[in-house]
Amino acid sequence: MSESDQQGPKAPELTAVHVPGFVIRLGVHPGGSEIARHYHDDPTICYVLRGGFTEYSRGEAADCGTATLKVMPAGEPHSNRFGTAETRGLRIEVDRERFAEVPAIYRALEERWHTEGGRGAELAHRMVSELTAADSAGPIAAEGLALELLAELARIGAPRREASTPAWLIAAEEQIRERFRTAVSVGEIARDVGVNPATLARGYRRHYGCTVGERIRSLRVRHAARELIETAEPLSEIALRAGFYDQSHFTNVFRRTLGVTPSAYRAGLQ
Repeated sequence: MSESDQQGPKAPELTAVHVPGFVIRLGVHPGGSEIARHYHDDPTICYVLRGGFTEYSRGEAADCGTATLKVMPAGEPHSNRFGTAETRGLRIEVDRERFAEVPAIYRALEERWHTEGGRGAELAHRMVSELTAADSAGPIAAEGLALELLAELARIGAPRREASTPAWLIAAEEQIRERFRTAVSVGEIARDVGVNPATLARGYRRHYGCTVGERIRSLRVRHAARELIETAEPLSEIALRAGFYDQSHFTNVFRRTLGVTPSAYRAGLQ
């Protein structure tokens, strides 16, 4: 998702569109590849269409898989290591001066943070569709979607960072990642980590920028998206293994999150 502005190899580029206030690019990285430490002159928004990578910045590592939307401020040094599978993604370079009089947008682009799924993912997928359509109106539509995406990021806001994350919150996140394919509830997780459900709900949203339910849905969609790429299993089996009630439930959640149905997602990648 990153292109070296200072050193290291440039990312292979499929499509680049220049519209007022934005440069929107589609790119692909081979599995197992890396991009050396670098920075960008403008804030960037990246969206992972398939695959994933780990980003290293300020001594921290952030794992970004399918349906992750990531903001990187201008001038922030970072490096990227891609997973074993090919990674495809969308990158938007933003001219902050165009939005200098919109404080919420300006602030959203000044912090390094990421979110998963939701309205932002839907807008990113629609943007990809416009960029790849053989239509002269595509760039105009992509510009409008980029503006909507900025507004959505401004509404969400970067998650608050705490100097010391409570042990119970770390334990809750570990449980969610281990149990997301089961019928786990906020009450069960709260009981297991020793806090009140309301405390868990408030603390989790404040720290991670999403609700427990949104995280579980996002993890299920990411798991299913990986299975769609790596296996030829029927959609019904993938749905059950990912934790969805049935194929219909899977299809509805997947489409709301990624903007396409599971079958269209698989067909598009093939």
